[in-house]
Amino acid sequence: MTRARDVANLIGSGNYSSTTFTATAGQTAFTIAHTQGFVQVFMNGLLLDETVDYTSNGSAVTLTSGAAAGDEIEVVAYNTFSVGDALNQAAADTRYVNASGGTISGDLSVNKDGNVAVTIETDDTNQATLLFKEGGVSKYNVAHVGSSDTFQVWNYTTNTRALGIDNASRVTMPYQPFFQAYSPATSTAAGSDIVYGGTYHNIGSHYSTSTGIFTAPVAGRYLFTASCLFNYASGGYHRLLFKYNGSNLTTYSETLENQAGSNYSAATISAIFNMSANDTMKMHNGSSVTTYGSSYGHFSGILLG
Repeated sequence: MTRARDVANLIGSGNYSSTTFTATAGQTAFTIAHTQGFVQVFMNGLLLDETVDYTSNGSAVTLTSGAAAGDEIEVVAYNTFSVGDALNQAAADTRYVNASGGTISGDLSVNKDGNVAVTIETDDTNQATLLFKEGGVSKYNVAHVGSSDTFQVWNYTTNTRALGIDNASRVTMPYQPFFQAYSPATSTAAGSDIVYGGTYHNIGSHYSTSTGIFTAPVAGRYLFTASCLFNYASGGYHRLLFKYNGSNLTTYSETLENQAGSNYSAATISAIFNMSANDTMKMHNGSSVTTYGSSYGHFSGILLG
């Protein structure tokens, strides 16, 4: 017998039950269900040493030496427990993202009542980046560039900046569809389409200098403006028309009174159109006189949004 407590038996245990027996002379076996290794036995208040003073097999405790009549044997049986759904290191690494970084293969949702904030933070000299991929291929990169203090959206496929917002909230879109054509190459007869043969700008190459046609690359609202110089050597009137998908739009026109003599007069018009992708726009001479074939005239359009 020993007074030392076997604290190793307490590790990993939960609640316990205590059963007290009064021994008969020479009694060694005491029947009690328990988990082997999770039991403590006391004789008259003194803790016995397992394997030296007793043994246990899960159904009984057996003393090495028989007890005296009237000895009090207390058996304390501890109930074991385990941590539910415990993960080892390898399993945890595949289930959770490390604080230092990692990869999520599925969808990620952030749900809460009220405002939701997702913060991407870096120091002042580097850029904070959000990268979008499709099928493993990088498509767009959204970044705040600390050195220039701008918010930028980049097209990964073409390695071009699609949008920028500076620290004064000014928005730039370098590849927004836009053209500015000029100079009808020759005089355009009354009732004929006008072809502006040169361009100052043609972002995206959606305007054709050979046909005078602008083709909308995407659906949206487009602003068009046009001007042309008319020759009144024989008198008459002038009318400058938009030609939308092959049809002359008389609602959008510039008309002046009849004029006579060798004079020249300019007409200018502008309008905003809702266009679908691949819709077309060009200019038409709807007047009774010819246009003046020179650099006097322009045709421009831009996608507003």
